[in-house]
Amino acid sequence: MAAIGILPVFSSYLFDFFTGDVQVKYIQSFDRGYEFKLINKSSTNQVIDKFRISPEFGQPILFKINKPVYGTVSGNSITLPGGNSTYMPAFEYKEMNGYVLEAKSEVSFRIPPLTARNYMTPEAIIVYADYKTSSNNKVIRNIERALDFLMIRDTNRRQKYMVVDNYWTPLAQGNEVNAIKNACRDDDILSKSDICKGKF
Repeated sequence: MAAIGILPVFSSYLFDFFTGDVQVKYIQSFDRGYEFKLINKSSTNQVIDKFRISPEFGQPILFKINKPVYGTVSGNSITLPGGNSTYMPAFEYKEMNGYVLEAKSEVSFRIPPLTARNYMTPEAIIVYADYKTSSNNKVIRNIERALDFLMIRDTNRRQKYMVVDNYWTPLAQGNEVNAIKNACRDDDILSKSDICKGKF
């Protein structure tokens, strides 16, 4: 019985040993966007089936205004240029889908900004890079599908990041971090604001 349980684990280990995997790496931030790199450590060409950037839904996010803007004051509220609602261009990014990354190679690419407003920048936010790859080799791809079907391995990968002052820091998946709480800890002026006061 023990041998039966060890066999799938050993098979997965051998498969990963001979084929390697694809890793994602944050490189740098631009004024409007980010440079990332996909690194193929496997011995076969890999198809990027999916690459997606998304925030941690359910956790508050914090952006700051980094350019002079004119808002509209009405009573106790202020309306920013373009309105107080916007969207995340990075979440819409799908240009890497279908890209073939050659064996033992890497590719750099630009991800759009985390906000569509050119006068805003991320102050504190948790973000995920989700990606899925498959071998461009038909035989290896069939083995991958078999291992996925048997739930021995999972081709879906996820890297967690904390973005602070527009800089991305990788986090372990099990590391539960509250980005706003950290921002309040690191800024004594922000810590006295309604965003932080009495909440952490």
